[in-house]
Amino acid sequence: MDQDQKGPVTVVIRHRVKSGKESEFEEWLRGITRAASPFVGYMGFNVVRSVAPVHPEYVVFFRFDTFANLEKWEGSEVRQEWLERLEPLTVLAPAREHHTGLEVWFTPPPGGAQPPRWKMVVVTLLAVLPLISLLQVTLTPLVSEWPFLLRTFATSVFFCCLMTYLVMPRMTKLFSRWLYGVRLH
Repeated sequence: MDQDQKGPVTVVIRHRVKSGKESEFEEWLRGITRAASPFVGYMGFNVVRSVAPVHPEYVVFFRFDTFANLEKWEGSEVRQEWLERLEPLTVLAPAREHHTGLEVWFTPPPGGAQPPRWKMVVVTLLAVLPLISLLQVTLTPLVSEWPFLLRTFATSVFFCCLMTYLVMPRMTKLFSRWLYGVRLH
């Protein structure tokens, strides 16, 4: 990770939760996110929950505006206290990744390497162009009477959710052989 990096940093953490500890983990997750929110540069979080019946995996994405502000959070006593509470709830230590750009959508298979940035740009463009076109035809007419900032916010939220949860997982799977040299299932 480039410590001189100036833009936003996304941290991806995978937690394997012990069976029967899911509600305690959810409570822990709410608590640590409340504890992180007053830190300078904190930009929010998202959680993807698996439906696995045994040791479900939670993938947590959180962002800070700069690497320096992320380091302040990661070095804080508050965070350390919350991490100590996590141990009895999970099967393994959490797996962590830092991402500074498009990498957040391009997680390589185990043992694989991150694809070159130019390939990430090509796949993202192939996803963005039709999605924006579709949103302009379908969503824009529905919100055309809304104030500009509200209309832009609603469209952006919808776009980001579609890209993160629906479009990019399918695109990276579709282009996996070209991106990573292996086919993802």
